[in-house]
Amino acid sequence: MRANRFMLALGAAAVLSTALAGTVGARPTLPEGGMALKRSATPDVAGFDKQHGPHDQFECIADADGPVVNLDCDDVFPNNEPDIEVNPENPLNMVASSNDYGSCCDQYYTSMDGGITWSTGNMSIEKPLKIGSDPVTVFDVKHGTTIHSSLSYAAQHAAGSQACDGDLVVSPSRDGGLTWDKVVVVADGVGCDLSKFQDFSDKEWIVTDNNADSPHYGRTYITWSKFISAYGAYLSSAIFESHSDDGGYSWSTPQEISGFNPALCTYQEFGPAGQCDENQFSVPTVGPDGTVYVAFENDQNEALWEDGEQFDDQYLLVTSIDGGETWSDPSFIVGLEDGSADYPINVSGRQTLTGYQLRVNSAGNIVASPTDGTLYLVFADNRNGTPDSDEPVTNIDVFLVVSEDGGATWSDPELVDGSAGDQWFPWVDVDPTTGNIGIVYNDRGAANGPLYDASLVEGTPGALVKTVVSTTPSNPTMSRFFRAGVEGCENCATFHGDYIAISYGSDGAANLAWTAMNVPSDIEGLFYQFIEYARK
Repeated sequence: MRANRFMLALGAAAVLSTALAGTVGARPTLPEGGMALKRSATPDVAGFDKQHGPHDQFECIADADGPVVNLDCDDVFPNNEPDIEVNPENPLNMVASSNDYGSCCDQYYTSMDGGITWSTGNMSIEKPLKIGSDPVTVFDVKHGTTIHSSLSYAAQHAAGSQACDGDLVVSPSRDGGLTWDKVVVVADGVGCDLSKFQDFSDKEWIVTDNNADSPHYGRTYITWSKFISAYGAYLSSAIFESHSDDGGYSWSTPQEISGFNPALCTYQEFGPAGQCDENQFSVPTVGPDGTVYVAFENDQNEALWEDGEQFDDQYLLVTSIDGGETWSDPSFIVGLEDGSADYPINVSGRQTLTGYQLRVNSAGNIVASPTDGTLYLVFADNRNGTPDSDEPVTNIDVFLVVSEDGGATWSDPELVDGSAGDQWFPWVDVDPTTGNIGIVYNDRGAANGPLYDASLVEGTPGALVKTVVSTTPSNPTMSRFFRAGVEGCENCATFHGDYIAISYGSDGAANLAWTAMNVPSDIEGLFYQFIEYARK
């Protein structure tokens, strides 16, 4: 059986790992098969469950006391994997969100004054004993709603640690994100990890067409990975799409959109030859003419594998010119250096960085410029490190590729930051006032150093200017939660989410959110994991 490698586990899911056992010895290898190893939302047998309560919507107010704001005023449990979105009609109104390990649900952070104060609380819950993860929020200008999307599933430990009934849900708001309506189910999940059949939704992303001149003005699109397994054996993870025309209260029947391309999808675990159905990290964006673009990672192109079943990814693109009713076949964007021999492996069997235990991935996002439709895609991989080795060494870099013809052709990858050390978790957005771009990412300034910052580059391709936006660096080698417990890295965090965030407002300000580990905890020398915000 293939070694399923999508670098994901432990995720925003069910547990805080306070002591994962592990020893230092021969280089670990990625575990064999199983849908959970490619999913982001996965329970873990160590530690304890994500808390199931309380889940009152409003909890507290976070106030800015400097250029960087700690958004987590509710409790000391970890938060990670932030998203942030700015209201296109009011740049002072923004909503951030994160995985919250102190309650059942995603955490929301809503500001009405440009980030000076934040109302913080828990999102709506689908049903008792279900938990949320992978939070994303958008504003729907036409219908006056704010739409929060997330995963919703149950963690079950009766017969081993399993994730069950993995639904995709949304929660609309009618007041800019201060209060949230009941959960709406977009896609129903079925079964647990070891069931005869499991259908589990994972890693969704959402976008609204807010261009009043678009033929599909006010339509919101959501895409996700639909993981299918049988008795714990991974079968497929096609990309699906659904859309809403009423502010998020009802949704179209989900449809598979990742399609076929026998030239690009040559390896097949299960299903018809040429089907591009082993995917993750889909992100939709909408051009000014209403064209919908969805980029996603796929690991079925054997021509990109240097030696055997290494499963290096490629970024693929599908498009729709009729509002998501029909979709193109997938086309190639760029190949990645992120296979099974390209990164060190951490105690949980996930790809990590040299000297760390943090789970990392190569994914970024795609965005269409609202001014001219230019497409920008960012990713991070180890092509400049020492990949394809029994003992790989990371020099992870962030790269940018650009298309000016609707995705028909793409530029060569441009190195975003040439400084020493690893850069990972990139996210790109376009300033609607200038057409310039901004890319935020985690930045390990020194090669193999213990600390990282959040950094931002802004400008145009080939002329990007860097700013370090965090004021206190993070230390994931001295973590209060998710500790690896391995010799030489006992207190190293194994998880800090799968992405960070940037969003420009109509005032041209860049709003940034990232996962930080810099607040001293109740254990001397160790740090909590919270969400920080800055505005530039």
